[in-house]
Amino acid sequence: MSTLYISGIQNTKEEEAIIKETFIKTTNNVEWLKKGETVLIKPALNSPDPYLATTHPKTIKIITDILIKKGAKVIIGDQSGVGHVLHGPEGVLKGSSSHNYAKSGMKTDNKARFIGFEEEGWDKGFFHFKSKDTSSWQNGFYITNWINKADHMISLPRLSTHVQAGVTLGFKNMVGLLREDSRLEFHMNGPLSTFMKIRAKQADIDVKNDKSNSFFNKIVEISLAIRSKLRLTMITATKAQVTLGPDKKMICPFFSSQVVSLNPGVVIASSDQAAVEIFGIALLTFLYQELKERDKKLQKIVLLLNKQIKELGTYSVYENPFVRHALKLNLGEKNVTPVWNNISKTYINHINTLLKT
Repeated sequence: MSTLYISGIQNTKEEEAIIKETFIKTTNNVEWLKKGETVLIKPALNSPDPYLATTHPKTIKIITDILIKKGAKVIIGDQSGVGHVLHGPEGVLKGSSSHNYAKSGMKTDNKARFIGFEEEGWDKGFFHFKSKDTSSWQNGFYITNWINKADHMISLPRLSTHVQAGVTLGFKNMVGLLREDSRLEFHMNGPLSTFMKIRAKQADIDVKNDKSNSFFNKIVEISLAIRSKLRLTMITATKAQVTLGPDKKMICPFFSSQVVSLNPGVVIASSDQAAVEIFGIALLTFLYQELKERDKKLQKIVLLLNKQIKELGTYSVYENPFVRHALKLNLGEKNVTPVWNNISKTYINHINTLLKT
């Protein structure tokens, strides 16, 4: 049975200590790391927007400091979404993940190196992955070569909803590892894909809807390529986006996500990728249910436009398509042992009720 650590952050003064303590406990003081090994950290960097549209910056700093002190070579890598970075066979056509990383506030002052995967080259920077379990991908997919170069990997998503995928947590975080053609391919199975068709044409990438209706399954199956190296999934959530997402604003400045502050804030961490996903969805559900009806209006419009997702709270956490497919592929366990720290019994009871349904 997997262990899931949930630690409360009651105020900003204890934030750093709680993040550090949770990281050390979850990794058993980074027992898997040998001096000189490479650790790839995958943040959520869809846009240049600051936290919480992207990963909690202090968490990046704390974890990279610990790893560097223990002798690791730390690479922080991602490729922003096609609305901010566009990469094709002829090169980078728009934007820079490195620029977005710095603007988001995640850039550290230590020796951790950031790499925008699009900078590595269309052919040299990515390799083809296919296995018996990637059945949703008829021809497999292309993923960054840093999966092969790294000895270990850490995923640092944020706590947010998503207009296409419903939620964006640990499994959705892996999309940034893909080459642009594979990234566009799975989007063709998804909702609101017209925008992606425009981007594919701009990048001169020939992708079509394969009619497999496997948008969510394709996303989950990306994790099969990194399963043997993923050591930790960890979310620091002092705030959460509980409507729209992944960016702060959608389409125009008038359509902004609803942001709520958590009291207490939480650090969620486990070596079990599915465990963090399950708890994250339960927590988002609880926060969404606490919203006033007027604050849910834009989300309800999205639900009318996107028939592939359901409103949070109207279904079991275990019916979520990410969770359902991940458990089928043994990318984690349904039954986990939660270790609660610095969190009230009332809060625990609310979440446990959602996890039992």
